[in-house]
Amino acid sequence: MTLPTHNGNEIKDIPDVPPEILKAASGGRLVLFIGAGVSRIIGCPSWQEFAMLQLRDLYEKRAINFYEYKNLESLDARKLLSICRKIYEEKNIQPQSMKLLLKGKDELVKKFDIYEDLYALNAVYVTTNYEDYLDQVAQKPIQKAVSISKPALSQGYAEKETPKRSKIIHSKDHLLISNLTNGSIIHLHGSIHDEGNTIVTIIDYMKHYEHDSKPTVLLEEVFKAYAVLFVGYGLEEYEILEFMISKSQTSKGEVKHFMLYPIFKRETNLLDFHRKYYRDLGIQLIPYPIDESGYEHLATIIHEWAKQIGPISQPQGFLERIRLIDEVI
Repeated sequence: MTLPTHNGNEIKDIPDVPPEILKAASGGRLVLFIGAGVSRIIGCPSWQEFAMLQLRDLYEKRAINFYEYKNLESLDARKLLSICRKIYEEKNIQPQSMKLLLKGKDELVKKFDIYEDLYALNAVYVTTNYEDYLDQVAQKPIQKAVSISKPALSQGYAEKETPKRSKIIHSKDHLLISNLTNGSIIHLHGSIHDEGNTIVTIIDYMKHYEHDSKPTVLLEEVFKAYAVLFVGYGLEEYEILEFMISKSQTSKGEVKHFMLYPIFKRETNLLDFHRKYYRDLGIQLIPYPIDESGYEHLATIIHEWAKQIGPISQPQGFLERIRLIDEVI
């Protein structure tokens, strides 16, 4: 099913995979940037809900009164989280466990295989999420690779490399360009497995993305040398948006990155405005309708895309190695 827009474009129920993404995947140059919209499908809270859970905890522990609670609840998530963390520190109260606050609903975790499908794309994974559902998929046992003979390689069959243990990075010291390898999962802002070092407050972000810091250098490389596909992420995160505008803009009109973009049918007349905004950031929107299934329709799209991208996705330098083998044969 497709939805017509006022400018003649069509919004497909399952969007086509852009050829640029297929090309990037085949060369080991595809990065999936995974946001909170993915974890919400399995019942994890949004950033605003996460902030409100902490505010409610402070009120229930009598660290703030009802008047303060009602006035603070209208703040945006990042500002509210910063204030809550400051209150926890000043009142010497232990914050609630992020592992519990960010836990998905068991029935939804069983229902949706979106993390399995995401990992089947065999890309490089970068996320601002703290939860570890994608990590769990990456840590599952890997089947032994099938060896393919040189003659078969010369006929165009893909060689399966020996499986390597997946890298799961969440320490700032390990946010290195060398870790941008297929199957690696990079938690830009930390993990629930190291809550004391998660990037939560506004001050945390300012320090994290100081000039020439490891996270800044890493992101600059990602946006400069890779094709990025944003999944479950609307660029509301100020620090990433600011970084992309100031550090990684490409030549005017050049589009290198993509975003799966949920939209209601009645909003299609506004799509061009959003497209123009994101195009200035070097991002092409890939819209999909959510009228029938809601935001969980993203899981269906990723499932279908995994069938197309996963089989052709290769590590960096793979095609060059094949060329050298062909020359030897």
